[in-house]
Amino acid sequence: MAAQRAYTTHPLVLRRVTVRRVEEVTPRMRRVVLGGEDLAAFTRDGIDHPGFAAPGFDDHVKLILAADGNIRAALPAQLPHGIEWTPAEHRVTRDYTPRRVDLRTGELHLDFVVHGEGPAEAWSASAREGDELWFVGPKSSLRLPERLDWIFLIGDETALPAIGRFLDERPLDATAHVLVTVSDDAARQELALRDGDTVTWVHAEPGDAAALEAAVRALPVPAGEGYAWAAAESRALLPVRRYLQRERKLAKDRVNITGYWHREEATAPEAEGAAETGAAAQSPAGIPSPLPWLVARAALQLGVVDAVADTPGLSAGTLAARLGVPGPGIDVLLPLLATYGVVTGGDEGLRLGPAGEELLEDHERKEYAGHEAELLLALARFAPALRSGTSPWRLASGATLHETVTRDAERYGELVEESEQLVFLLNGLTADSLWADVESCLLTGPGSASVVAALD
Repeated sequence: MAAQRAYTTHPLVLRRVTVRRVEEVTPRMRRVVLGGEDLAAFTRDGIDHPGFAAPGFDDHVKLILAADGNIRAALPAQLPHGIEWTPAEHRVTRDYTPRRVDLRTGELHLDFVVHGEGPAEAWSASAREGDELWFVGPKSSLRLPERLDWIFLIGDETALPAIGRFLDERPLDATAHVLVTVSDDAARQELALRDGDTVTWVHAEPGDAAALEAAVRALPVPAGEGYAWAAAESRALLPVRRYLQRERKLAKDRVNITGYWHREEATAPEAEGAAETGAAAQSPAGIPSPLPWLVARAALQLGVVDAVADTPGLSAGTLAARLGVPGPGIDVLLPLLATYGVVTGGDEGLRLGPAGEELLEDHERKEYAGHEAELLLALARFAPALRSGTSPWRLASGATLHETVTRDAERYGELVEESEQLVFLLNGLTADSLWADVESCLLTGPGSASVVAALD
């Protein structure tokens, strides 16, 4: 089973801080220095909360803003062991990476791209000493492998706070190779480089996937054990992920690629109309049609998405031959894939559409081809299962889920990975009075490793 990325979890606490000062890092980056009693351990409404902790260089906190200016109505509810995101019409949240955390002085530094668009950038532009800001998090911190010879730090301007913090604090003793795309040379910053480190600045517009991919491919891959970290516009990172994982063969626990922001794509009016018409035809009662889901699943199972991603411009005939699917079958599938944006193109060759690009993401892919997809398909036997008193999974597969994973190590590995989210429930779970007299317990099943690691 492949190694999984390791995380340290933190209690989710709603904190209030105020602006202490504002600094201009570069003409493209503004730093807001925040402070307040909530960064230390404090008590609110009878609930004790630990001090702020963000040990990871790429941790992120969730800033809470109010579109109508009524911040109190936008705040979530603080629970003893977490946060409840109560409905709030005008709540706006944005994730930001702490550039620096100084618990000795009680300060938190956040960097904002000056010419960015959005509510957080607007807030930073008007921030003055004494202004308040509420935030939650971080939820967890990535733990890097202990022994590394080198690390790639790749990103656009939005990744500079995380990259800068890594270089300042050096959470591990490894040579750093930095690559940053900037749309303006004024965005370049002085970075705390050491002997052997390298930095490459590439002039490119925000979200330029081709420029980012070309720059990453130009990086020499050093010898020894390495790690690749990247953060930029989500779609621009897709070819970078493919290159590092498929061509460079970096293991899953040696790659961490995160979409820090999403570029909005305009939709042609005629396309919107076609989509609305199709939806109405497929679901007159307002119930979503399963057809797009089934089509996306077929594209993943047959290998269509990967084949077109690896060789853009394939003809339908070449694709059919490569996948071992009869031509008439591909001819049936391709129009459906085009309808739902999985592939585009005709005589000029096939390319991935917006939905197809998203299906290159591991997280998105699981929805259609992983364990959760198998559970969903088992619900097709829901009615006979209710009549017979057995499980839909057994009716669909002929075996219980336990029997299935016992003989399928890959499937068991999926369950182990999904169980990682259990760690976020442990603070509340272990605080329950039922544990008061427990001296030892036996943990079994795919979630046991995550629970043990969190308790440890």
